[in-house]
Amino acid sequence: MLSDPQSVTYAAVAKSLAKTGSDSESSTYRLNDAGTIYTLVVSHAFKRRNRAVARLTRDSYVTDPLVPANSIAAGMSATVTVDFPTAGILPSDAQNLVNALTGWLVSATALKLINGET
Repeated sequence: MLSDPQSVTYAAVAKSLAKTGSDSESSTYRLNDAGTIYTLVVSHAFKRRNRAVARLTRDSYVTDPLVPANSIAAGMSATVTVDFPTAGILPSDAQNLVNALTGWLVSATALKLINGET
């Protein structure tokens, strides 16, 4: 079980997300930071294949581009899914794959990905 709270860093600022719910296969952590809501959902399924998912969402209000006097809801999310068979691949092998991907996905590479480079 993960500790409560969980910490994420957004734009070089640490955010402390408190656990708001859990069951046998998932936990939800949330922070309302002056109207900007951060939600981290961590889940797993160990059935025919093993699957672990971490999803961070950020919901806020931004200026409406059509009517600048108004605000509109804007949300975004980032998800990491690790999927591997129940036999033949060790959890440490899956960890190595995640480490390889997150190591590749440094800030400059992330921006290239977001901008559509392949």
